[in-house]
Amino acid sequence: MSSGIEFPVEGISDGEVRLRLHADSDIPAIVAACQDPEIPRWTRVPEPYGEADAKGWLDQESRGRSRGELLGLLVVDPADDHLLGSVGIVHLDHEERRCELGYWVTREARGRGLATRAVRMLSAWAFENLPADRIEIHAEPENAASRRVAERVGFRFEGVLRSYIVNKGVRRDAASYSLLRGELR
Repeated sequence: MSSGIEFPVEGISDGEVRLRLHADSDIPAIVAACQDPEIPRWTRVPEPYGEADAKGWLDQESRGRSRGELLGLLVVDPADDHLLGSVGIVHLDHEERRCELGYWVTREARGRGLATRAVRMLSAWAFENLPADRIEIHAEPENAASRRVAERVGFRFEGVLRSYIVNKGVRRDAASYSLLRGELR
């Protein structure tokens, strides 16, 4: 049985973004951000998205973190704690020593390199603190922005996995990227 994932209560920051655990007080900002159709388009975020969805997500993340299976974080502005997005470990396989990351950025925060910073920070943290020798990102082939994030951080494109993801009941292909311990730029 794996133990929970311990993430610093104060979060981690590079001065431009801070990654931190979520709180119930974040629910209104999460709900507002997820009204942007680009977020459910490329992620498993439900559409429409309401307060019950946000509460369910926070509960799922907390339970998964205590089981050592996943880690959901918010990406916030370190100056005022304003929500910029989300990044997390959506699956951690202790036996295989690998994990998968997922992320989204609010409409207002896009195009500023914040997802790249967040993925780089979480990847470094995961290699240092978790039983992970391989980190994976799977993005739909048409999701050019998400693929650019993976490439900027140094993830290597491994190919397209056919019919790999089920999102909202539809089977979709996934562009597969990986980063091995020691490869982080």
